Amino acid sequence: MKVPAAFYALLLAGTAGACTSFVDFSSASPWYGMNFDWHPQMEILFRIESAEDGTRVFTMSFVTEQGPVPTLGVTQGGRFCNMQVTDAPWTGPEPSEETPYIWTPFYAVVYGGASLADLEGMVRTVTFAQYDDPPLHVMAADPCSAAMIIEVGENGNEVLRRGDEPFLVMTNFDNTAWIGADPDSIAGDGADRYRRARAVLVANQGSLDETVCMSVLESTASRDEHFPTRASMVFDVAHELVYIAPAGRFDEIWSVDIGTGRMAFESGGCGLSTMVLDSSGVTVSSLIDGV
Repeated sequence: MKVPAAFYALLLAGTAGACTSFVDFSSASPWYGMNFDWHPQMEILFRIESAEDGTRVFTMSFVTEQGPVPTLGVTQGGRFCNMQVTDAPWTGPEPSEETPYIWTPFYAVVYGGASLADLEGMVRTVTFAQYDDPPLHVMAADPCSAAMIIEVGENGNEVLRRGDEPFLVMTNFDNTAWIGADPDSIAGDGADRYRRARAVLVANQGSLDETVCMSVLESTASRDEHFPTRASMVFDVAHELVYIAPAGRFDEIWSVDIGTGRMAFESGGCGLSTMVLDSSGVTVSSLIDGV
C-alpha cells in the first residue's frame, strides 16, 4: 500500500496529545465514534473515497500544503480504523521494507480491504516501526465485534484486544502498558477523557444510538484554543450512516449516507440543507459557514 507523500507533513505539524475514539458492541448493532482534536489553523476534510476493491469509504483528513492526510476511515460493511497520537516513548525498530511504519494497518483496513483477521495475521508476522513526530497508535474494528489497539513495543508489536467488556476506548496514553489495570488507576495523556468516555458507555450499555454516542464525544471534547476538537464523528454501522458535529458544535449535526454520499443537515426553520459528498469532499469550515 503506497502511503501519500502528504503524510510526511506530520513531521512539520507538531502536536499535543488529544483525540478520543471508541467502538461499542453492546447494542443491537455496532457503534463507533471519534473526536479529532487538532491545530485550529489546519483545515479538516470529509470525503467519500473508493477502496482498492471499489468499496465506498468515508474518510476524515487534515489538510496540509502537500494535500489531505487521512487519519480515520469507515468502509461500507463496517470496517473501521483510525490513528491517534500516543504518549508512549519512541521505541522499536528503525523503519524499513521489513519493518513498515505503524500507519500500515490503517491503510490496509481503510483502502486495502483488510479484515480484522487479516490484521491479526499482520501483527503476528510484521513488526511495525514507530513514527517519531508524532508517535502514533492505531485502533481497528469490524462489525463482527472484533476490535484491537496496535502499538509499537520495544520488542515487537503490542496489541490490546477487546476483552470481556463490550467496548474499547482509545485516547493518548500507552494502552498496552495498562492492560488489566483498574481504570481509575490509569495515568497518562487522555486518562481523564478515557474515564469519561467509559462512564457514558457503561451507563448506556445495550441502548446506544447516535445521541448517546455523540454525548460520549461531547463529554470528552477539547476546548483548548490551541488544540480544540475539530470534528466529532459517530458511525451507525447497521445503516452505514455517519453523524458529524463540526468544530465542537454538538447542536449542529450533519448526517452522511456512505452508500449514496447524501449529506444532510436539519437547519431548523431554514429547512433541510443537502449535498452529495464525493472524493473532492467538504471542509469543516464550509459546514460551519453553511455550505
